[in-house]
Amino acid sequence: MRPQTRLQFNKVLAAVRQYNHVDNPEKKFAIAPELVQRLVERTQESSAFLKHINLVSVSAQQGQKLGLGVGSPVASRTDTNTKEREPSYVGVLDADDYACVQTNFDTFISYAVMDSWSHLAEGEFRTRYTNAFIKRIALDRLMIGWNGVEAAKETDRATYPLLQDVNIGWLEKIRRYAPAHLMGYSSDGEASTDTFRLGEGGHYQTLDALVFDIVSNLIDPWHQESGDLVLILGRELWVNHGLTLYNENRPATERLALETWFAREAVAGLPTITVPFFPTRGLLVTSYDNLSLYSQEGSTRRAIIDNPKRDRVEEFLSSNDAYVVEDYGKVGGMRAGAIQLKTSAGEWA
Repeated sequence: MRPQTRLQFNKVLAAVRQYNHVDNPEKKFAIAPELVQRLVERTQESSAFLKHINLVSVSAQQGQKLGLGVGSPVASRTDTNTKEREPSYVGVLDADDYACVQTNFDTFISYAVMDSWSHLAEGEFRTRYTNAFIKRIALDRLMIGWNGVEAAKETDRATYPLLQDVNIGWLEKIRRYAPAHLMGYSSDGEASTDTFRLGEGGHYQTLDALVFDIVSNLIDPWHQESGDLVLILGRELWVNHGLTLYNENRPATERLALETWFAREAVAGLPTITVPFFPTRGLLVTSYDNLSLYSQEGSTRRAIIDNPKRDRVEEFLSSNDAYVVEDYGKVGGMRAGAIQLKTSAGEWA
């Protein structure tokens, strides 16, 4: 590490000591609550999707989910001559508890990379240093949310490159606790042999027709017109949708209308987004505030180790996290492997 880099890095360490009230950042320490909140905010800033969902701090490592958002209807009338009025909870209460498990985000930055930042102003150097692992944390959390199926005691990235064994993600939660809200699964959550052809001559002529069917039949009636539903769509389906709309065989007026519709990024009247690491043929209708990431208060730990034996600075960061779907009645989708598209040869695959 160059002398100028060492001066910059020492200032980073000094700030860590000051704000977290610790003497030696190389020993694992609990990050101060206000800094945890700032870390959450910066993680959100690095991901457009994380900006919209709930990142919630909870006191208990395990417990009943908060049921954020608006649940089923509460309007009623009671004959108080015979019984008392009973209030209803405005959120959602069901049997799906949460369990925050430790997730390690351990990274390193080589001296050579840090040397390339040494010319930056003090604040810029610190920002560049922090952003180096903040963005990776955001991406990993998305990867786990869409692909996680278990929380293994010891993970294996070589076998599970999409972090399937780090935690139980949102899609897996829906499969386990509300399989009736996902086409392509049996009532016990096992993948069925059903396939759904999407395109001309298939079960659904258009993506719009498929999404209309999902909203109408899989989402609880009181949520179907809630106004905040969004369609999260796999990249392959989105590209296929675009190619369908731009099909040159369509009349010019029809193509113009469809191109305008596609440009607005809407399907079946719903705002449509693609998210990193979402299954390429996946499809999920829900609202942003129906998806949450809980982190246990006081569980965020950090250690910063200058390792000259490897010519690098090592960051050890961990937090206890849980992925939560607040209301299963407000989700509808399809198993990614159940959708078939036409190949260029005109076959379904």
